[in-house]
Amino acid sequence: MKTLLGLSMLALLAGLAGNGQAQAVTGLDTRGHLVAVASPAATQFAFSRLEHGVQVRVGSVTKNIIFYGPRTVRVNANLGENYWKYPSLVVTDQPDAVDFDVRETPESLTLVSPSLQVVIAKSTGAVTFMDARGKVYTQEKLAAPQKLNKIEISGAPTYEASNTFTLKPDEAIYGFGFVGQGEVNRRDKDLLLVQTNIGIIIPVMVSTERYGILWDTYSKMRFQDSSDGTSLWAESAPGGVDYYFMAGDTLDDVVAGYRDLTGDAPMYPKQAFGLFMSKERYQTQNRLLEVARTFRKEQFPLDYIVQDWQYWGGDKDGTWSGMIWNPERFPDPKGMTQGLHDMNLKLMISIWPSVGNDTDLGKELDQHNLRFEPLHWISKQARIYDAFSPKGREIYFKHIKHGLLDVGVDALWMDGTEVEVGTAVHDAGETERDIKLLGNNAMGDFTRYLNPYSLMTTQGTYDGQRATSNKRVFTLTRSAWAGAQRTAAASWSGDTFASWKTLSEQINGGVNVTIAGTPYWTQDTGGFFVSGRFPGGEKNPAYRELYARWAQYAAFNPLMRIHGTDVEREPYIFRDSDPDLYKALRNSVDLRYRLLPYTYSLSWQVTHKGYTVMRGLPMDFPDDRAVHNINDAFMYGPSVLVHPVTRPMYRFQAPPAATIPASALRTPDGKPGLSGQYFEGMNFETPKGTTVDTTVDLRWPGPPLTDIPAGLDSLSNFSVRWTGTLVAPEDGEYELGVEGDDGYRLFVDGKLLVEDWSMGAARYKGGKMRLHKGQVVPVTLEFFQGSGDRSVRLAWRTPTQIAELANTKVEIDATTETYLPKGGDWYDFWTHERFAGGQKVKKTVPMDILPLYVRAGAIVPMGPFVQYATERPDADYEIRIYPGADGRFTVYEDDNETYDYEKGQYATYDLVWDDAARTLTIGARQGIYPGLVEARKLNFVLVSPQNAKGLAEATATKSVTYTGAPTRLTF
Repeated sequence: MKTLLGLSMLALLAGLAGNGQAQAVTGLDTRGHLVAVASPAATQFAFSRLEHGVQVRVGSVTKNIIFYGPRTVRVNANLGENYWKYPSLVVTDQPDAVDFDVRETPESLTLVSPSLQVVIAKSTGAVTFMDARGKVYTQEKLAAPQKLNKIEISGAPTYEASNTFTLKPDEAIYGFGFVGQGEVNRRDKDLLLVQTNIGIIIPVMVSTERYGILWDTYSKMRFQDSSDGTSLWAESAPGGVDYYFMAGDTLDDVVAGYRDLTGDAPMYPKQAFGLFMSKERYQTQNRLLEVARTFRKEQFPLDYIVQDWQYWGGDKDGTWSGMIWNPERFPDPKGMTQGLHDMNLKLMISIWPSVGNDTDLGKELDQHNLRFEPLHWISKQARIYDAFSPKGREIYFKHIKHGLLDVGVDALWMDGTEVEVGTAVHDAGETERDIKLLGNNAMGDFTRYLNPYSLMTTQGTYDGQRATSNKRVFTLTRSAWAGAQRTAAASWSGDTFASWKTLSEQINGGVNVTIAGTPYWTQDTGGFFVSGRFPGGEKNPAYRELYARWAQYAAFNPLMRIHGTDVEREPYIFRDSDPDLYKALRNSVDLRYRLLPYTYSLSWQVTHKGYTVMRGLPMDFPDDRAVHNINDAFMYGPSVLVHPVTRPMYRFQAPPAATIPASALRTPDGKPGLSGQYFEGMNFETPKGTTVDTTVDLRWPGPPLTDIPAGLDSLSNFSVRWTGTLVAPEDGEYELGVEGDDGYRLFVDGKLLVEDWSMGAARYKGGKMRLHKGQVVPVTLEFFQGSGDRSVRLAWRTPTQIAELANTKVEIDATTETYLPKGGDWYDFWTHERFAGGQKVKKTVPMDILPLYVRAGAIVPMGPFVQYATERPDADYEIRIYPGADGRFTVYEDDNETYDYEKGQYATYDLVWDDAARTLTIGARQGIYPGLVEARKLNFVLVSPQNAKGLAEATATKSVTYTGAPTRLTF
């Protein structure tokens, strides 16, 4: 309801002005309690009651406070003018009819509803939110709740805006998506909120005080929490400050309130909760089918296989993402998809918002001026389409349907949706610059619409599929925005680099995506780029341990997906070469599939009740302060605490040789670093531009090079020669080496010391040389790049570093220490050992074991070992009961594939455990659908150390064939 923002009502308000006298108002003390505090002299105050709230004016500021639900309130503040031309992109809800009274005192105006009290200070307009009993949720900063500055950008008026809250000292806050910060709690953080390749920005904050804030602003933003307050700044906010306050008894209530505002998350097909196998990339139709057949031959579970980019042609022609297939490499896409379907596999395929000039899609978009001028940095013959235009979305989807969906493609992978234009794909500042260079879109300038491109493009494909098919939509997108869940879009964390640190960041980053209301999230299991950090890639034992632990974590992501470049990672290839790794991968995937009845039932709760499956610990234990800053553990549903291993325990590699610093390098004319000459061609054929690099530690594209360097036409098929001298800082034997992708040669003092002149992933090779302190030796480094990844690094180990490495002893510690939250007992999933909550417990974890703990009172339904999610629809369920508290779980079933559940075609039944009576009640089945399994054997396992089976099927304590009638079992 952006129209509400423009209601100034100046004539009415002028007649309701306050008296301008100093007043006493309320604020928060250090414990978060309301107290009377002194205030500056009051400014002019007036108010008017609206249908769903009030409008107030404090001085020059007009403020609207509108009820959107019993516990949801919209607050908008501007300077009397609203510059939005279009409705909200994010909020689809309308204000609700909420009964409320308006109570006025000399100091404040209060809106009182059955669930909320909203207090507006007359002195500054600061808003305080309280529950019905008067307990404070949060308060805008009393002295300066907002700052508004009228400005003009791209010839259009707007506001630079910020608003500030005063948080309680012990309050923890979460959200804002995946922003590359290594801590889950956002207190004391400074976050730049701009979409990038590895940034999933969601402008939502959730508090342990049981409330959340959604800022409905789309420009560059910055969140800051400090002693001065908790603020959000927006570069361009045409409506001024505009946010929604959402409260509840639990954090699930808060997230549900957010979904009420922005749209429910529709259900995914059941197979989406199996395993996705993806890589950059399967080169041909034959290779993709070969991999699929091998999964089935090896009986390794799989549900989706993914075709990454360039199936349309090459990266340098005008066919880029035209929703077409290269006839030489993919001659029969319809036959290929049918072959996959015959193996009970689904096909996901990559598409981009950049569209090639030589495609029918590109030409049709151009007929309506719906592509932006800047060329995409890779193709140079492709341009971004305008997803802000309804016509643009319509044309884009029409070609998707004809070229992809109509030949059997099951799901879309929408890459580069932040939106990627230039080369600095990991840098927020450069990405911001590139997006703004697109100019204006159909709705306005890209400064005000910087962040929500992904929402617009996924909205178009979702709407198109819903209008043409009853098949459930599933979309993967590299970026996300508030509201993405309603478009059936899951996000992932982009092109990460394999490391233990990156794995850790996926945990707290993923939690901050899901707690912000976006329920489905995933990441590149094993890391996208590998070889630069782990020489030898998949053959490196240290990487294999990381891969094993990463897969264990991925098994408890909302979606489990393997993806990356430059190494092979299909799990079955390790069966013989590394049985320990294979066992770890197989166990992770088998456990994922065994938990499908649990996971799929929870996915219904996501759709039906606004639930969240991957849960930050504060969602279930907000009052246990010990969990507020735990970065590496989370809940999977209501029952299972997951604590991934995020450090090496068994396989270690020496730290990489250090990059040679500028202090040890000199160009031929005496400057720090080396002089470089670029050439077109892989063997120094055509000279291009020159460079001086203080250190040779380069990865193209990206910092320190943000554009294609030195006059090259592309980032393929080029070579570089660096020259200069090296100055030895000490006497002794050095190791001088190069890490590169593709070929490299290093000459030192006129002699060839290192050579690996071949195509290949990033790998390191070094050679030994004795030097004297102060000795100056000539250095020449040659490098060529063919295709794929691009990197080169000149490195060394000095005599001191070599000695330190030789004396380093690796201490093996194969134990983890896990904090179990207060409030009940916990069971080790593998041993059924029982622990009291509120303590840390230690566990030794072999490479195939992930620390998992299950809450007392949990009821966990498990299915059989299967090859794909829908393989055995009538199989027995094993239902594990963890005694020690009462428990309840609702089992959900439907046809797994269509939207008929929206018509009521589904079935549920409740499982209820009475711990004192030691009885399990199976409720009557509710509902029916075509294909319902009318009779299913349920094998109940009352867990104890004596029947601990971990992943394996346990012996039933009691069994029953359930036909839909209520049943009670006594244990």
